[in-house]
Amino acid sequence: MKTIVALIDFSDVTDKVLEQAEKSALQSGARVILMHVVPKEPVVVDLGLISPTILEAPSGERIKGDHEKLMDCRALLSLAGVDALAEQIVDGGVDRILEDCIRWDAELIIIGSHHHSPLYNLFIGSLTKDVSKRAHCPVLVVPAD
Repeated sequence: MKTIVALIDFSDVTDKVLEQAEKSALQSGARVILMHVVPKEPVVVDLGLISPTILEAPSGERIKGDHEKLMDCRALLSLAGVDALAEQIVDGGVDRILEDCIRWDAELIIIGSHHHSPLYNLFIGSLTKDVSKRAHCPVLVVPAD
């Protein structure tokens, strides 16, 4: 195996994804591409009883802060002896992630699972499910608990 893509979101499952990426890379001699998508930020529009939440582009501060966290994760893998690169995606979803996985020639994708409720998945969706269904290579799903 030459390339592993590890999708991280800085949630409680991120450490487990990084741990699995490190183990897999050290066992196979692969490099790891840490990929992070900066999420859109929710904004509540006050219209009285019905106040919809809309999503808008992340702030420059959020982008910079997430990039610093991403570089910290990369440094941790590098200290462990893993050849690690980092990619931050600011405007993209599943299509962009999968295109980049193909571009990087990923042979394995590692992603965390948050165990959201079926109702949450119905309205919001599940990135883990979408990546798993559409990926061109095997996907290793790391559970949160």
